Amino acid sequence: MIGCKGWLALLSAFVRLSDADAVEPQPVATHAPANVELRDQYDSPQRLTFPATNLVVLTIADKTGAEQVDSWIAAIKPRYAGRVEICGLADVRGVPAFLRGKVRKKFQQTRQYPVMMDWSGDICAKFKFQPGVVNLFLIARDGSIVGRWTGTATPAAVSELSASLDRAFDSMAASEVRPAASTR
Repeated sequence: MIGCKGWLALLSAFVRLSDADAVEPQPVATHAPANVELRDQYDSPQRLTFPATNLVVLTIADKTGAEQVDSWIAAIKPRYAGRVEICGLADVRGVPAFLRGKVRKKFQQTRQYPVMMDWSGDICAKFKFQPGVVNLFLIARDGSIVGRWTGTATPAAVSELSASLDRAFDSMAASEVRPAASTR
């Protein structure tokens, strides 16, 4: 009989194998899906729809990439909070159905803000998600993807994201910018 630690080790190995299977390079997505609805770690529905009220910064990460999310958010939140929607999407396709409750509970313990849980991996695939690193997308109000960054939030990468956000805001008329209801 396998104990809890044994199941977690098995799950960790299974997720790593699933991540390794999906490493093939893929073309870059140019447009976000128009209407995404997934449940978060609290089992509440979360929506990502386009056209949107404002710009969207979307992070997508698997177990490995999740470690890189917070540094990106910490770098942009002070300057852009309230002006962009910041959303999180977790690639949890490798989690067996019988362990989903435990994974949700772990997310609840480590993430206070809602994170959409993609159990099938279908939505992550539509974004051409790269496993093993965080994927950060800057999405215009019409759903077009205007920027993508992967991996660690280096000063150069954060500067590039900030410049892209500033350009996107500059291209929008002042009357078009509305306060965002960011969840982070």
